[in-house]
Amino acid sequence: MNKDIKSYKDLIVWQKAHVLAKQVLYSLKNFPKSDEARIIKQQLIRSTLSVPSNIAEGFGGIKGNSYRNYLTIAKRSLAESDYWLFLSFDLSYIEEKKYFKANSVIQEINAMLNSIINKLNTD
Repeated sequence: MNKDIKSYKDLIVWQKAHVLAKQVLYSLKNFPKSDEARIIKQQLIRSTLSVPSNIAEGFGGIKGNSYRNYLTIAKRSLAESDYWLFLSFDLSYIEEKKYFKANSVIQEINAMLNSIINKLNTD
């Protein structure tokens, strides 16, 4: 691991996941007040916040399998967030521009997590 990285906050993948979490939280302000929208909102918050938190938690135990397991959980949560965002967009809960901006960040994070996990698998 790069010697300049002293904290999970130094990880670009965590920084992007944090940006995604903020984007999603800001997007939820205009959600409808229905029971269905409330459930989707809760799931979206839970899954999206799980991404940077698992990257951070995994970094705390930076040794091999433990780190890889946390990154895998982050990747799964990212996939879940991707679905909830798509559903929110499909139901017109989120504006098109906000959806595609968040989706672009999701794709970046996914590629970065894949790369890190693959590197850990070969070490």
